[in-house]
Amino acid sequence: MGRISDEDVARVRDATDIVALVSETTPLRQKGRLFWGLCPFHGEKTASFKVDPSTQLWHCFGCGLGGDAFGFVMKTQNLEFPDAIRLLAERARIEIVEEGGAGVPMGRKERLVAASGAAAEYFHKQLAASKEPGAETARKYLAGRGFGSEVAKRWMLGYASGGRGALTAWLATQGFTRDEAVEANLALVGDKGETKDRFFNRVMFPISDLQGRVIAFGGRVIGDGQPKYLNSSDTPIFHKSANMYAIDRAKSAIVSTGTAVVVEGYTDVIALHEAGITNVVATLGTALTARHVKLLARFAKRIVYLFDGDAAGMRAADRAAEFLDFSSTPEAGASRLDLLVAVMPDGLDPADFVVARGVEALQSVIDGAEPLLRFVIDRRLDAHDLTTPEGRTRALDDAAAVIASIRGSILAQDYANYVAGRLHTDYATVAAVARSARPAFDGQAAKAAGDGGPSAPAPRPAAQGAHVRIEQELARQIAVAPQLREQVRDLLSIDSALTDAATEAVVRSIVEAGDATGRALFEAVAARDRAAADALSTYLVDGLDPSEALERFPETLGRLMQFGLRREVLRLQSEMRDAESSRDSALYDELFRRAAEVQRRLSELRSVDPVGH
Repeated sequence: MGRISDEDVARVRDATDIVALVSETTPLRQKGRLFWGLCPFHGEKTASFKVDPSTQLWHCFGCGLGGDAFGFVMKTQNLEFPDAIRLLAERARIEIVEEGGAGVPMGRKERLVAASGAAAEYFHKQLAASKEPGAETARKYLAGRGFGSEVAKRWMLGYASGGRGALTAWLATQGFTRDEAVEANLALVGDKGETKDRFFNRVMFPISDLQGRVIAFGGRVIGDGQPKYLNSSDTPIFHKSANMYAIDRAKSAIVSTGTAVVVEGYTDVIALHEAGITNVVATLGTALTARHVKLLARFAKRIVYLFDGDAAGMRAADRAAEFLDFSSTPEAGASRLDLLVAVMPDGLDPADFVVARGVEALQSVIDGAEPLLRFVIDRRLDAHDLTTPEGRTRALDDAAAVIASIRGSILAQDYANYVAGRLHTDYATVAAVARSARPAFDGQAAKAAGDGGPSAPAPRPAAQGAHVRIEQELARQIAVAPQLREQVRDLLSIDSALTDAATEAVVRSIVEAGDATGRALFEAVAARDRAAADALSTYLVDGLDPSEALERFPETLGRLMQFGLRREVLRLQSEMRDAESSRDSALYDELFRRAAEVQRRLSELRSVDPVGH
């Protein structure tokens, strides 16, 4: 995809009303000039989410997130900036022109999406109304799974008839060409050049992208045909290793719970969602891939892989271990991703289990998921005869290779202790073997997914110290009073005058924006630094009255200047001691002169503002 021009970005922004956009996600209620609602990014019972129609900005004073329409879509849909522009352009029916770039043109992709959506409607009508014996069999199959007509309607389930060219012929009546049907993998071209449907005599499960647009299908055969399950091949709009079934429906619940549950079948997803467990998705006929993990990590920091207890499920769990790396450890900090495994008891799949034993029992299985790291270690240990010295030695080598994958972390130490206990040996022995072992998993699978992309929702901000609150007050004042900004340049020239990096970035961005205020200020800052612009929203939504900012500013600036100068004096005094130790009299004299000048400025400030002393 190519670059989107600034003019098109502005057209999309101007065509988007922030109140209407946010209202599609969370109900808003007007209070004065602002609109209030419950934040869609963190659970709360008292509204702290505000939308300002005058600036077209939003901010949550509970979790600290904020921004403009693009930022809202980026966070709710977990999109990058260009994709947020495209989504809002489509919403506003604005055609944008992308300059340069490679790949399939957006117009052509939209045609493929439209063809897939039309096919989903066709399949659903066939399931609901067709009198073919195959359609009746499909309805009976779904009813046997507990999916009646209402469930089929909610999930747009369908039936691909036994007539092998029926869909292709119908798509032609809707204006789609044969080439479009083939490129969307809805049709195939035979050896003799004839066109035939990709799917026939199957129950159809439409697969949607993050925005809920149908982009592919999974089909289960009716009767004895092969293969039992058939999925769309990769197309310009669909990649099975990167898309997941029901991600569009589950993403909100994943964000709110912090957990994504991955199952192996479409019917498992539907059954669990219908039972009220809505943070569930499925892979698309493949094992869990690095791109799946990356996709889910954009919404949550905890992924529970729910496996059937059969041999295939165990092998799938073993393959999931390829994603173990340092991101699974506490040292990863905010980027940590917890991977867990829950194995279904008694050989039941999740759909059958929830019917037989209920939602609470299944939720208990999910809640009881064990860390993937421990699961893999236990599997490796259990593969050996631990009653013999030879078996324990081989088990130690196997388990140590897993621990080596997270070498150097606290978690590695904990699991070294765990393995020592299971093998009736000491920690030092396990740690020594792990230090020299070749890592079983080196994180290459995760690296293959690529870096970048939107991050998971930001955590609730920690309580700030008094000095940081003063820095934020400065940002709040100069955001609404541009005449104050030049006076802040002197403060910014002092090394470490502002101690909070995020606030300093906002302050510098505001100062560099000249006289811009309100929405124009946000856009000027966003053009250089979207993260700073999003943080700026807290000072623009329900901002200070400019006259109040002017009144408070001298005290705020004075306090910060004094703090910065005191830190500068301490820094220079430290350098003077070093110069004295090295007998560098010239450097010492220069540092002394600079320290005296800073001390003079500090004394002048104290005489004017004794409160800040």
